[in-house]
Amino acid sequence: MKENTKKMGWGFLALLSCPCHLVLILPLLAGTTLGAYFAAHQGTASAILAILFVISLCMVFKRTNIQEKTDVAHDCCSVPGQKRGE
Repeated sequence: MKENTKKMGWGFLALLSCPCHLVLILPLLAGTTLGAYFAAHQGTASAILAILFVISLCMVFKRTNIQEKTDVAHDCCSVPGQKRGE
């Protein structure tokens, strides 16, 4: 459960930090200090958001890979030590 929450958090961060969403985020940040910085330094903000986007996507895929490995190793429906047909 905790891994799924972390994966969703990284996914949400990837969604917010996607540089193509900067056009949608700027009007929401209008009148704030962060919005003023983004408007004044759009190139720098786009580069920072692009780096953050790549890192968050890597973490989402890493968490997905960890969850798949964990799910394969553990089957919650099987009873260990019991043989079928006996």
